[in-house]
Amino acid sequence: MQTLFENMVVEWRLPDTEERYIERILWISPSRDLLFSIAMQDDKAFPVMKTFTEYTIGFESNICRQIEWINDSIPLLDSGIDSEHLSLRDKSWDAIKEIVVDEPACFDKRFRGARIREAQERTGLHKSTLYRYLRRYWQGGKMKNALLPHFNNCGSYGNDRKPKEIKRGRPRKFEDAPVGINIDEETKQLLRSGIRLFYNNKDKAPLKHAYQKTLEKFFASGFRQNENALVPILPPPEKLPTFGQYKYWFKKEMDLENSLKSRHGKKRFALEYRPILGSSTFESFGPGSRFQIDATVADVYLVSEYRREWIIGRPIIYIVIDVFSRYIAGIYIGLEGPSWIGAMMALANTTSDKVQFCAQYGIAIEPEEWVSSHLPQKLTADRGELEGNKPSHLIDVLGVDVENAPPYRADWKGIVEQQFRLTNLRSIRFIPGAIKERFRERGERDYRLDAKLTLREFTKIMIQNVLYHNNHHHMLWYDRNEFMVAEDVTPIPRELWRWGIINRNGRLKKQPEHIVKLNLMLQGEATVTSAGIQFKGMHYGCDLAMREQWFVKARAGKTWRVKVCYDPRSTNEIYLWLDNGHQFETCTLLEREERYQNKRFEEVEDLLEIERYQGRHQETSNMYSKVELDAQREAIVKEATQKTNEAIKHSEESNSQRVKGSRQRRTNEKLLNREQEAFQLSEKAQPTERPSDNVVPLKRDNHNEMKQSYIPPADKLSKIKAFLNEEGDDE
Repeated sequence: MQTLFENMVVEWRLPDTEERYIERILWISPSRDLLFSIAMQDDKAFPVMKTFTEYTIGFESNICRQIEWINDSIPLLDSGIDSEHLSLRDKSWDAIKEIVVDEPACFDKRFRGARIREAQERTGLHKSTLYRYLRRYWQGGKMKNALLPHFNNCGSYGNDRKPKEIKRGRPRKFEDAPVGINIDEETKQLLRSGIRLFYNNKDKAPLKHAYQKTLEKFFASGFRQNENALVPILPPPEKLPTFGQYKYWFKKEMDLENSLKSRHGKKRFALEYRPILGSSTFESFGPGSRFQIDATVADVYLVSEYRREWIIGRPIIYIVIDVFSRYIAGIYIGLEGPSWIGAMMALANTTSDKVQFCAQYGIAIEPEEWVSSHLPQKLTADRGELEGNKPSHLIDVLGVDVENAPPYRADWKGIVEQQFRLTNLRSIRFIPGAIKERFRERGERDYRLDAKLTLREFTKIMIQNVLYHNNHHHMLWYDRNEFMVAEDVTPIPRELWRWGIINRNGRLKKQPEHIVKLNLMLQGEATVTSAGIQFKGMHYGCDLAMREQWFVKARAGKTWRVKVCYDPRSTNEIYLWLDNGHQFETCTLLEREERYQNKRFEEVEDLLEIERYQGRHQETSNMYSKVELDAQREAIVKEATQKTNEAIKHSEESNSQRVKGSRQRRTNEKLLNREQEAFQLSEKAQPTERPSDNVVPLKRDNHNEMKQSYIPPADKLSKIKAFLNEEGDDE
């Protein structure tokens, strides 16, 4: 419930209208059932009595609300007020003092009228004057200084004078100088239009040029043809506004913010001209409340690790920094461009053991020299690597809230952006191959040829730079709070980090390094098939699938999908997503897929797409070849059918005889084929000509041959085979 008190200013709003009524509460009864108020914007207002319940209902139904009412004409202190004004104030106070001190009787009309008549006889002032004093006193908050004379309302200070025939302004120093014109409302409108069209635009023209174009556009009396050009004809100088007048009205009515936005754009204004009223430090309660991450291309050229004569270009620097303490929590130096992969490497380094990380580069440190191995509560980045679906598991599983700054607003990540500048000033600019100037002058040596460091050596320099920053960088500009000042905390990132861990508890999150890496990798779905776990056209296997017989189940039943994550830089392994990202199973590429070993996923996808394209391209030629094959087959079949039908036509054998004698005829055909198919390597050997298809050999008498040849006794297996062969011949 809203508390009511004397001198409280209340605004009443009528429902469904824009009208409002403002009044000041003058007196509240001790029983809090009645009160007197006076309208604030009425020159003839008098105190009126209202019920306390009326205000209670008004506040509860949001019809009225308390507002601030400041009258600049009423000074709070007497110092600085002119003595003559104080004398007039005291005279006015003496006239109404005996009336206003008698509350609440003075709010009654009859009582007030009788006391006004007494004051008239005593002071000789007119009744309307006394009422004006009372009204100013009550509306001014029952303050004595409300009776000060309002001489500042005299005249028309701040208002534009209406132009007349006589020229305003100081006279000219020389008699023959043009007098100029008075600026009336119509002329001011033309000047405003000229400023809007020719000054407040992307051309960023100087004010003098805008003045010239304004005269040409709005004050020209005609045009003069000069060959193909139309030259504006301007009136004489005494009928034109001067540049001084143009400049005066430009400054008088200039909207600086709108002008800067029109000339430089809203993004540039927000980046370079907006008011700086806040601080990033106050957004963070303690260490880990907010990390900032960003990347930049280092201003230095490096050489290859494998062949030092090769220049490999400029590396990418990723920095993850704690906003509260300015402690650098993680870095990544590599050749992966500003992308999700680079951000993934930097975030993985944020949670890694820094002692082991530095040992990889031959740098021995103590654990307290680089203690950060945690994830933050919030992570601020730009609209690049961390926008989209890729950081979804960073948010859902690891519990990190990702915030993306608007485009072209590097000032939202000012701390990490400033760190890039400091890194360049401390170390990079002194490295061979560093970019000293953005543009080289003609004949100047190409700084790329001065490159001497490899990526590993540059990373060692950056690690030393981080160790210096975290442990020794003294920040004189850091705004320590009162508790830090009381405990004499040195504004060094390490000391601020320690103090925050002890006193603010921070918002740091600790996860196993392999779980963090797992959730930072790209996500996808693989299909379990009888040939393996298929993902992006490749097949993988794992122990879990073998133990649970996934491939047998897929062949016996249906295939199904499983969730996997992968590093796009290597096809050798993918990882099954288990227990909502808290566990995983490593899947390795099958041996038969060796052509995909040690490749990037993009390379494999390109290869498979090329093969699919080539397959589609060969479909037409394959179809033409198939058409030719079918035509050849049909021609051979047609010719063979014609010859066979002709032979059957002249044959005397019945269909049953043709079928029953097929076994013996097969034997005869086989003997003839052997003579033709036998290998004969001598040059004299000539192939035996086969009898013409039109010659039918006579039936030979094989009775004598059978008598002369040895026939072994038949066993049971031979009889079964013979029986089966006879059945086959009959079919």
